[in-house]
Amino acid sequence: MWFFMILSYILLAFSFIGIVAIGINHYQHFWAHQHITLDIFVSLIFLAGQTLVMFFFVGTGVNVREYSEAHPELGDRFTKGMLALKRKLYPPTMLTTMVFMAMVILDGIFFMGRVSEWWFHILYPLTFLLFIRATLIQHRSFVGSTNIVLAMTEPYRK
Repeated sequence: MWFFMILSYILLAFSFIGIVAIGINHYQHFWAHQHITLDIFVSLIFLAGQTLVMFFFVGTGVNVREYSEAHPELGDRFTKGMLALKRKLYPPTMLTTMVFMAMVILDGIFFMGRVSEWWFHILYPLTFLLFIRATLIQHRSFVGSTNIVLAMTEPYRK
């Protein structure tokens, strides 16, 4: 569990650096040879990070449910807690992923000369803000998930 959580944070940090690099590259052209290669490289890291976050919560939710079923004296409050975390986590994560991918695609289409640059001017700040918001929600969800697991196993850790 801890390995995947730490790996998620690392991928999210690289995603942040990559999103900043895409913005700088769009205006400063420091990766000018094949502009879209930077976008695709960053999108691979970004998608890996977002996918890992979502699957972390899928796996943790399954483990919490199975643990709760094996220990009926705990009730279902921990399972409901995990479901509440996932309901808060998934919508902003998916929205950020979709807007990011639209930005990357339109950035590539712009450099091919097919669309106006205004699409990038609209989607880049939106993507950046959504990413920051989603990352904060993901962090709170990681903290909540850890608290659920610790509270659930507290009687057995003594």
